[in-house]
Amino acid sequence: MTTKNEHLSSIQARIEELQNTIEEKEAQIKARGRHLKEELEDELSPAELVRKHPLQAAGLSFLTGVLLARALKGNRARRSAANTEACTTIEAAPSPTSSALAAIGLDVLRSVKDLGFSYLQRYIDNIIR
Repeated sequence: MTTKNEHLSSIQARIEELQNTIEEKEAQIKARGRHLKEELEDELSPAELVRKHPLQAAGLSFLTGVLLARALKGNRARRSAANTEACTTIEAAPSPTSSALAAIGLDVLRSVKDLGFSYLQRYIDNIIR
C-alpha cells in the first residue's frame, strides 16, 4: 500500500515534469515564431519584392507617378478655373499650401522614379553578369 506522502510526492513529480514539458514546448514555439517572422520579413521586404519582380515594380512606380501628377495637375487646374470665375479682376495666385504640396508631390514622384530605375538597373546588371 502507498502512503499519503508517496502519493503526494508522485503527484508533485508529475507536476514538475509537466511544467518542464510546458517550458520546453513554449521555447520551441517561440523559436519557430522568431524563425517565421524572419522569413516573412525577408520575403516581404521591398528590396526583395523589387528583385523578384523588377518590371512590375518599375511599372507600378511609373503608374503611381502618372496618377500623382494627374491628381496634382487636375487640382491645380480646377482651382485656377474656380478662381478665375469667382474673381475676374484679381489674378489667381496659387496658395502657399498648394505650392508646397505640389513641390512635395514632384519630389516624391522623382524619388520613386529614381528608386525604380536604380533597382531596374541593378537587376539588369545582375542578369548580365
